[in-house]
Amino acid sequence: MTRYIKVGTGGGEVTWHRAMLDLTPGDYLMLEPGYYDWPRGKVIEDITIQGLGANPEDTRIRSFFRIGPNSGRVCFENLYLEPYGETNTIDLPEDANSYLIFRNCVLKGNNSKITTLAINGQASVFLFSTRLTGGSISFFATSSFRLEMADCDLDFASDDFGAISFEGEGTAIINNSRLAGAITSFDSCNIELDINNSEVGCLNLTGRTWLNLLNSQIVQPEYSLYARGDCWLNIVSSDFFGQFCLAERARVLIQNSELYSLQARDEARMTLTNVVIEATTSLEGTSSADCQLVTFKSNGDYQYFVYLVDSAQLTGRNLLFEPNASTALVEDQALLKANALYHQGQPLEIKCQKPENISLLGIKWTALKE
Repeated sequence: MTRYIKVGTGGGEVTWHRAMLDLTPGDYLMLEPGYYDWPRGKVIEDITIQGLGANPEDTRIRSFFRIGPNSGRVCFENLYLEPYGETNTIDLPEDANSYLIFRNCVLKGNNSKITTLAINGQASVFLFSTRLTGGSISFFATSSFRLEMADCDLDFASDDFGAISFEGEGTAIINNSRLAGAITSFDSCNIELDINNSEVGCLNLTGRTWLNLLNSQIVQPEYSLYARGDCWLNIVSSDFFGQFCLAERARVLIQNSELYSLQARDEARMTLTNVVIEATTSLEGTSSADCQLVTFKSNGDYQYFVYLVDSAQLTGRNLLFEPNASTALVEDQALLKANALYHQGQPLEIKCQKPENISLLGIKWTALKE
């Protein structure tokens, strides 16, 4: 039976110390605005803790919690959660199988490798209108999960750790959110990752990762995406401000999007439709790109605006080249075969040793020797 317990210092209210000592599964704690400290941490099961202030910052908890093995649901609402020392703020161990819900909360990390939300067991994690600063969410190798985020803000732009990291198996759905940091998947993961109407710092993906990206921006200027392993990417109406890099067996379908640069190697395969590439397109190894209504531009940042070497292949229909005084390179056994559109008037200059490996219909081009 649920016990509704009002916690504070007023008349008739239970003190925070007494509430923690007497806490039992099913309790619903309602905290008056204030600062609540519990340095010893707490194992919790089937608990709801709600702040009664006007905003999350009015009700602050400095502690750490571990989800018990018999828990079915733990909920935090309208709270500001601070870590206590070098500990995970929320820890869901391998033997747990629970819903974990955050509504209108602020989660503060230590700006370190210590994880704010650490998921090792089975979990359905929901974050609504929640802000995480200086900390990360990690799904470890033993986890089986479903993550849903909506209207959230994660600020953990670390060079060493992802704002969200995936090692286990499950599904993650991120809607209408901002992540100032990296979303990272590891070799051990088997996940579906859906990102919609959101802004993300960068994507660093490997393992068995299926990405669906819709109407979003990947904004880190150095590199926006690096995908390798057995990743499958479906990208629609999205912008990438930095390098878009593929390696190993990565597969990608991109539609109605803009990329700063596209770089692929190994056995990577790409299909592009109605895409603009601003700086350069580089294919190496046995990588290939099949393109339709794609614009290849140069902005002066790279020597070649199209760079094909080894046994790479670029094929397509109705391609548009805007080299802006730059040249293309087709070397080794690489192939360039396409139907193209070209509106700048001068023949397209392509540096190559084997002109027979180039077939461009619809435009004039000139072979340049070394």
